[in-house]
Amino acid sequence: MLLYTLLKWILSIALRVFFRRFQVDGLEMLRRAKGPLILAVNHPNTFMDPLIVATLVRQRVAFIANGSIFNRFTRPLFAYFHVIPVYRKKDTSDSTLSPAELNKRTFQRCYDYLEGKGSLLIFPEGTSEIERRLREIKTGTARIALGAEAENQFELGIQILPIGLNYSDPTHFRSEVFINVGEPIHLKDFKETYRPDSFEAVEALTDLIEQRLAASVIVTDDEEEDSLVLQVEKLYKNQLFDDLQLNRKVKKHEFGLIKQLITAVRYFETHHPEQLKFLQVKMTNYLDSLQKLHLSDRIFTQTKRLYGNLGSTFLSLLAGFPLYVLGLLTNYIPYILPSKIARLISSDISYRAPIMMTAGIFLFPLFYGLETYVIHALFQQIWVTLAFLLCVPLLGYFVLWYWDRLTRLTHLWQALRLFRQKPSLMESLSGERAKIFKALEEAKTLYLTTASNDAKYTVK
Repeated sequence: MLLYTLLKWILSIALRVFFRRFQVDGLEMLRRAKGPLILAVNHPNTFMDPLIVATLVRQRVAFIANGSIFNRFTRPLFAYFHVIPVYRKKDTSDSTLSPAELNKRTFQRCYDYLEGKGSLLIFPEGTSEIERRLREIKTGTARIALGAEAENQFELGIQILPIGLNYSDPTHFRSEVFINVGEPIHLKDFKETYRPDSFEAVEALTDLIEQRLAASVIVTDDEEEDSLVLQVEKLYKNQLFDDLQLNRKVKKHEFGLIKQLITAVRYFETHHPEQLKFLQVKMTNYLDSLQKLHLSDRIFTQTKRLYGNLGSTFLSLLAGFPLYVLGLLTNYIPYILPSKIARLISSDISYRAPIMMTAGIFLFPLFYGLETYVIHALFQQIWVTLAFLLCVPLLGYFVLWYWDRLTRLTHLWQALRLFRQKPSLMESLSGERAKIFKALEEAKTLYLTTASNDAKYTVK
């Protein structure tokens, strides 16, 4: 238990470092929940998903995991961390038992764990994919919950707590994650409808799990819809934040806004497909042009302040350059090595983030320790050593800030250069942007006046 608690503490810190913004809605409800408890979580980011959830729950958590990763080397480690294997038809096993027999044992272990008031973390989708979709919810979660209650005459008091994980970019360091805790499902509500020889209650509970999970995550129908919504987000989200007086730093506000954007897109797909297609083509062409010219859309909101912004950004970069160099020297190797290691270990992009974070947990303390030792050997002054140890991680954050400002400077410089050398091109882009925003404003007005009261298109 001591090792589990220590690792949980280390991972909690690592997650706050890895993600630029780590926000939870419903944290108190999650921490108040006690076993017997099933945490039903969507699964977009492989090993990162269980790490996030486990660090947020006060009690120890058992995990349901793909049986293919169990072998004679990993089984003792997984046993310590209470990882329970489940076997799909396509999964392999080093056991002589059939998958059906192995899963029968798995179900009984889950029953025993819940009877002991434990907490189980289950991914009801069964697979992990990096996409803003909710794949088909398998019946396993419902069968485990109902089976455990049936063995105890529905007196265990099991709850299923749906948790939605919403990543801004699952594979990149310093991206964002929003953890959305949904309304709990009480198994006692299924006591009257449950029959051992019928799947009616299992299907009803599975449907309810799917509904609660869908409410807690961003869900688009397909890649085309997702691409369109992302374009609207990129161009129009900040405008909507201002119009609706929402705080753009609060992920719950952003979550609700994107949910409403998806609802609006679906309304236009049904009622005004030509208008939507026209807008999509305009946005695609405009964003493609910006990408080819290495420009950012926000430069068109700063045209009157381009020289001032360029000057202030340049001066801040000039003043911070010595710290930037020092930060690079002390942080570059442990920063770059995790991504190199992740690419060597797996070509699957969905494993990149958890491997990077795990490698960083070991590499950063190792390099900081070595660098601190060198500094102490050179100066032989304890106050210098302690000051260096305190400053070196802060310098790492400064490098990230500096790089962001440097990127902004290149966009500003490129914009000014194009405004001078190709004014007609920039005027054309500005005109296209104005047309897009006019179309978006008209679409917003139309949607708010004709569709906001239609229950079919309202986000709950």
